[in-house]
Amino acid sequence: MSAPERPTLPDALKRVLPAARWERVSGGQSGAQVWRSTRYVLKMQPRTPHATSTLQQERERLRWLQGRIPAPQVVAFEAAGDQEVLAMTRLTGIPMSHPDARLHPERVVNLLARALRELHALPIRDCPFRQTLDVTLPLARERVQAGLIDGSDFDDDRAGRSAVSVFNELARTRPAQDDLVVAHGDATLDNIILNGEYVEGLIDVGRLGIADRHADLALAHRSVRGELGERYAGMFLDLYGRALVDDTKLAYYRLHDELF
Repeated sequence: MSAPERPTLPDALKRVLPAARWERVSGGQSGAQVWRSTRYVLKMQPRTPHATSTLQQERERLRWLQGRIPAPQVVAFEAAGDQEVLAMTRLTGIPMSHPDARLHPERVVNLLARALRELHALPIRDCPFRQTLDVTLPLARERVQAGLIDGSDFDDDRAGRSAVSVFNELARTRPAQDDLVVAHGDATLDNIILNGEYVEGLIDVGRLGIADRHADLALAHRSVRGELGERYAGMFLDLYGRALVDDTKLAYYRLHDELF
């Protein structure tokens, strides 16, 4: 079935959002539809069991970030039946993964490192959201048992493995200690918006919460390596602070991401 040409808004959102020309942006693995106008971004996502995050979770995290870290402002939220709809302000700028941003790779890795250091410096005592392994490993098990993991999407070095074997390795090699911070949860170049020489804000924060810093560093490092190459991936870790980086944990959290 082809995607609709414009979003079908619940009545409650029609009263809040002005008439606008909406452009379909993407559809994620969660089944979400993403639309944008000149001023707003609209997400529509079905409620499904064992989802990695919900739009209600994203709304809560966006509200918590206000006054702490730049991020979109929540405009409206509606949950009806089996669907959630979240409207938020649109940040000015482009993702760090955009071709225009990649023309300046040193700027990208410098701003990425700075943005994550700033986020990770927030006091964890103030954060009400937990994404530690005590939370994520049970969810990973549920997702594996429900058959929600697409093994064909695994990284090349895990090609051909089963989701069960990946989960068993995660359980067996779980780090003994956590280095807890407020983590983004999906810290790829796609999810940090640049405006010229500055970071405009963070997006797609539905998995934000207290977690080991390597949950972010692993995904950010992999994203930089894929988009900009090994040299800049190493530069990113240097700029963030090599003394804080544990290579074993980087590998662990790359494995962890396979189940999300």
